[in-house]
Amino acid sequence: MSATIKPFQYRLPRPAVGVFPGAHPGQMVGNGQLFKRHDTLIARPDPRRIDLRASLLDPFGNYQVRVQQQHSAIDVYLLADLSASMRFGGGYDKRRVMADMLLSIAASALEYGDNIGFIVANQQVLTDCYLPAGKHLGRIQSTAKRLETLDLQPGSAGLLQAQRYLPKHRALVFLASDFHFPLPQLQAILQNLRRHDVIPLVLWDPAEYSRLPDWGLFQIQDLESGKRRTLWLRPGLKRKIEQAFAQRQSQLQHHFRAFGCEPLFIENGYRAAELTQYFLRRAG
Repeated sequence: MSATIKPFQYRLPRPAVGVFPGAHPGQMVGNGQLFKRHDTLIARPDPRRIDLRASLLDPFGNYQVRVQQQHSAIDVYLLADLSASMRFGGGYDKRRVMADMLLSIAASALEYGDNIGFIVANQQVLTDCYLPAGKHLGRIQSTAKRLETLDLQPGSAGLLQAQRYLPKHRALVFLASDFHFPLPQLQAILQNLRRHDVIPLVLWDPAEYSRLPDWGLFQIQDLESGKRRTLWLRPGLKRKIEQAFAQRQSQLQHHFRAFGCEPLFIENGYRAAELTQYFLRRAG
């Protein structure tokens, strides 16, 4: 785990639906800085918000009060895939990257006054690691520490069950995985998450595909099935492997954009600044 975990800034593409006051422009009316509309004093009996100019212009002679748009708090979740393929050990330990990511997302959410929750899955949702949305930083820290030594099991079907652990109202969901599973499964996962604002975080390691030798015997292993295979690497085969990953990246971008979200590829360890830049680009 990194010694210093930095928060990042995020924003929502549309008004939040949260009931409790917070930092995000919301759909609720209440105490806020943003003007929403005028209403009659009888409908909203708050003399402090009487607008004299609007009242004088009212053709029916009613006192008009200003109705403000309330800033609301939201629920933020990290939905993490920790199947066996995430055990790949190249330049970065993906379990450590996931732990850093959890701590950074939690620190960011708490700075905004939002709730933070955590769902982790392989073949099923790991209920002993599940954290419902709240402000329990101590439990987040202990869970992040546990992730670094968690035994990763094959399968990622548990991501299809994750919507049962998410709230019925719209939440901000960071979906983190290497996405080395069939695209139809990805479509099903996204369909289950359609009511939420999803941020796909693709955890790859350049050692998976771009740091292969030009020549020589090379042994590969499918971490999900455990099968091993020996290849005679040569420049042509190396290019095919690199092209396959480039094609996979294009396919993932296509599927996520069709769902209405843009993926962020994280390939050199976790840095909070990348997420800040991501949300700035999305807002622009």
